[in-house]
Amino acid sequence: MKKNIYILAILVSTLTSCINWGLEELPLYDEVEITSFDLEHRYTTENANGVESVVFTKLNSSVDISSENAIITVTATIPPPTQIFTQEIRRSISLENIAGYFKLSPASKVEPLDGAPELGVPGDFSVERKYKVTAADGKTTKIWTVKVNPLPVINQYEGAYACTGIMYWDGTHFDGQGDLYNTSREVYLSSFDETTCVASHGASIWTGGYSLRLKVNADNSVTVTQHDAAGNIVGEMVPGAVNSYDPIAKKFTINYRSQTNDPYIGLYSDVFVLK
Repeated sequence: MKKNIYILAILVSTLTSCINWGLEELPLYDEVEITSFDLEHRYTTENANGVESVVFTKLNSSVDISSENAIITVTATIPPPTQIFTQEIRRSISLENIAGYFKLSPASKVEPLDGAPELGVPGDFSVERKYKVTAADGKTTKIWTVKVNPLPVINQYEGAYACTGIMYWDGTHFDGQGDLYNTSREVYLSSFDETTCVASHGASIWTGGYSLRLKVNADNSVTVTQHDAAGNIVGEMVPGAVNSYDPIAKKFTINYRSQTNDPYIGLYSDVFVLK
């Protein structure tokens, strides 16, 4: 038995020597790159039994990474609402309380500088932040600057609306002239600024590629303009017609005319009600 153990020990020693023989020590990486950057909003929800859970929502981000200048510039947009990710939650998202995370060069380490948030921990990205990346060799370093552009505005009017209405084609005013069409459809109003929403009008075969801007004034009257893809104004409110917003019913009443040539060839009377 002792003889067998002795032989086994010799074999193990020999095999270990064979494995190590001829191998070179691998060099450590000296790369200090940040290859991606993302922002994540976290919030709590409560189910029917009153149990809370944390939800993680990644923002849609366009990221420009300049390795030469060690600068990361981020332009983020907020995902559309869902049954859980409501408009109220979307409006609560702030760069002052959001989590950021990177992908780094293999085996490198990152260190926040000057009060920058720890990665993966909600913090303030409303100002420029700096991070020091140290390569796997423990010697090579690079200090990166992260710049996050302001988030888009989500105003109180944004959302999906049920639209009911009519359009006169080749008419000049609402007196029954021209061909009559039903314009009922669903319209999503996206935020343009704090008081203005934009509605895509592509659902209508007559106005594909055009959009409406609805500006809610202090008295809840609404200024309506229609724009083409280049931003040129091609439509306006019908003079003397009602254009208003009802904050209780969450309802827009708008009357406008579209001018793709002279005279005005599309006359619209629409009501948008928040779904």
